Amino acid sequence: MKKLFAILLLTILGFSLTSCIDFKVKEKEGTSDIANFNQVEINDEYQVSLPKYMRKTSDLNDDASLQYQNVFKETYVIVIDESKDEFVEIFKDLDEYNDNYSIAENYRDVQLQLFAESMNIEKETTPVSLDINGLDAQMVEIDGKVEGIEDKICYFLSFIEGDKKVYMVMAWTMVSRKNTYRADFENITKSFALIN
Repeated sequence: MKKLFAILLLTILGFSLTSCIDFKVKEKEGTSDIANFNQVEINDEYQVSLPKYMRKTSDLNDDASLQYQNVFKETYVIVIDESKDEFVEIFKDLDEYNDNYSIAENYRDVQLQLFAESMNIEKETTPVSLDINGLDAQMVEIDGKVEGIEDKICYFLSFIEGDKKVYMVMAWTMVSRKNTYRADFENITKSFALIN
C-alpha cells in the first residue's frame, strides 16, 4: 500500500512539475500564428488584430483610443490618432512641416522629436516606408531608457496616414524580450485597417 501511495504521489508531482515547465516555456514565447490573434474594432473607425494574451486596459495613455497589455509578458500596445488636417495646419504654422515629405513622414518626425525629449535613445533604426492595407506608413524601432524604469525598453512605432486622421501604433516591451515579441508586434501593425 505504501509503494502504491509513493508511486501515485511521484506521478502527481511529476505531472505538476511538467505543467510548470511547459508554462514557463510558453510564457517566454510570442505567438506569430495569426490564429492566436483577435480582431478588435475601435469607434467604427479602424480595426487591428491583437494577440489573445493581451487584455484591454485604460492605464497606459490618456490620449490613446486603443490600449492593450499583458503585464506578465511585459507587452503593451496603444494607438494614438489625431486629425490629419489639424496636424498639417499646426505644424505648417510652426514652420515645422516639411513639404518634401509625406504626411506620415512628417508625423513620424514630430513624434520622434517628442520621444527624444522624454527618453534617452540608445538605438534607432532607419525609418522604413510601408503600405499597410492601402495606407502610407512609416516604421521605426527604438531602444532606450525612460527615467524611473530600470530596464531598457524597445518601442516598435508605426505612423500611418488615414483618410481623415494620422495614427501612431506603438507597441513595446523590455529590450531583453524584443526578439520574442517582434513577430507579434509586426502582425499588430500589419493588421491595422480603416473601417469603411
